[in-house]
Amino acid sequence: MKELTEKISLWQLFILIFIFEMGSGIIVGIGNDAKQDAWIAIAIATLLGVLLVLFFSQINSRVEGKNLFEIFEWAVGKWVGRFFICLYVLYFIYIASRVLRDFGELISSSILPRTPIEVTMIIFMLVVSYVLYLGLEVLARTGEIFLPYVIFFMFGIGFGVLFSGEMHFENLLPILPEGIGPVAKAIFPSLLTFPFGELIVFTLIFPYVSKAKYIGKVSIASVLAAGLLLVYSSIIQITTLGSSMKSRANFPLLSAAGEISLLEFIERIDLLIVFIMMFGVIIKVAVFTYGGLKGLELIFLRPYRYFIFPISMLIAFLSVGVSGNFAEHIEEGLIVVPYYLHLPFQLGIPLLLFPIILWKTKVKKGGQQHDQFN
Repeated sequence: MKELTEKISLWQLFILIFIFEMGSGIIVGIGNDAKQDAWIAIAIATLLGVLLVLFFSQINSRVEGKNLFEIFEWAVGKWVGRFFICLYVLYFIYIASRVLRDFGELISSSILPRTPIEVTMIIFMLVVSYVLYLGLEVLARTGEIFLPYVIFFMFGIGFGVLFSGEMHFENLLPILPEGIGPVAKAIFPSLLTFPFGELIVFTLIFPYVSKAKYIGKVSIASVLAAGLLLVYSSIIQITTLGSSMKSRANFPLLSAAGEISLLEFIERIDLLIVFIMMFGVIIKVAVFTYGGLKGLELIFLRPYRYFIFPISMLIAFLSVGVSGNFAEHIEEGLIVVPYYLHLPFQLGIPLLLFPIILWKTKVKKGGQQHDQFN
């Protein structure tokens, strides 16, 4: 198996995390359990997300040069490690298919209603597979190119709704009318695991970042920036639609942008929203797919590019079969996935792994010091 030599810069890591966090969170809306206080829940969840990404970066920094899957083999042995690797490969592929389904439903309901959703999924995954075939560096450079447009369009949507007179800031009131309970319910486990806990997949990318000692700081800055954008998006949705309509809308940001009407000329800017969401989903699906491919690379001892096309088509197939309809897909994502998938893979297994890493690195250091004295 050829050793991966490609590297990405700290700035490219910042962009990947930023867009990854935005991803499907912008599409479906988040924090609905907190109603008009959703923006508060997102802000608090962002701070918890900072702790999560710091924890994930610590896993890598303790065993320098190894990704999560290599750390599993190093910490618990080859066969037990590969068992966990297989579980994570399935997890990453499944989550990639769920994110892809979010985007497919958006396209089918708002842009291409007559195009079969299967066609959208396959074409999308062909694009993702091509980018991944070119390598992690190309994926990061793609982010660099499109990031300014995404930020410009996001702020443009906010100002467009504001100057259209459709923003009603009284929709944000009253603040915490039922206390902290609804906010806490929105945060755990939903907001904690989606989108912030999903950063566990970056433990497969951190080893390939130049200037590794700054990874923690850059990751924290990126999570904070992404959290601010999600808070901004939530405020737009609540002030434009109201908390009740926001929670009922399948794609609340798209619905909010539909209210823009300036000079009887600037209207129907749905394509801008779709562009923002498409770019976020490309990055998110690509990163999750890359995570699954890196596991297959280690298991079969073949470069991950061997598996790109079949895994991409598998994700496209699963995205359609993952649920019967969009309502079922959302319900599954709110109830089943956070408790039975996200919590074990994002928190449970890493928390069990970390003490083993600390113990083995301590033993290794002690052995090295003993050898020096002898």
